[in-house]
Amino acid sequence: AVVSTQSTGAVAAEDDPTLYLYDVAGDTLTQRQTVSLSSACKEICFSPDGAFLAGAGKGRSPLLLDVGKDFKPVTHCWSSTAALITVAFSPDSRLVALAGIDNNILVCNTEQPMDSPVKIMRAHPLGTINRVRWIDAETVVSTGSDCQIRQFTIKS
Repeated sequence: AVVSTQSTGAVAAEDDPTLYLYDVAGDTLTQRQTVSLSSACKEICFSPDGAFLAGAGKGRSPLLLDVGKDFKPVTHCWSSTAALITVAFSPDSRLVALAGIDNNILVCNTEQPMDSPVKIMRAHPLGTINRVRWIDAETVVSTGSDCQIRQFTIKS
């Protein structure tokens, strides 16, 4: 299972294609709702501003949900060539990076979700990308099974 939290809520995902949403009050979790997905998520995270929830998983399409609109999908127009493993938001919540077993990184703009993502092709040509994380609003770092740490600047 994977879990992501924010101040008043938590989301959990397991091996089934369902997100479990909880309200948090002190040390008590109360299940609020479930959201059915097309495939299971391997990693989920809230944006720093709490407006979005993103997920990466067995499917090729990343998950981007609008928290303020009852976790409705923002878009399904982005697609990877293989399963996604990792997802991370930039510190300003404007960009979300996703990567997986196809060695590519997709960087999508939450303010213009219908635009094509920035694609960093063959970011780790010798292996799967295991994690992406942001250093600042324009710099994404990735690690791969090729034992490399790579850094990319995203100009918007």
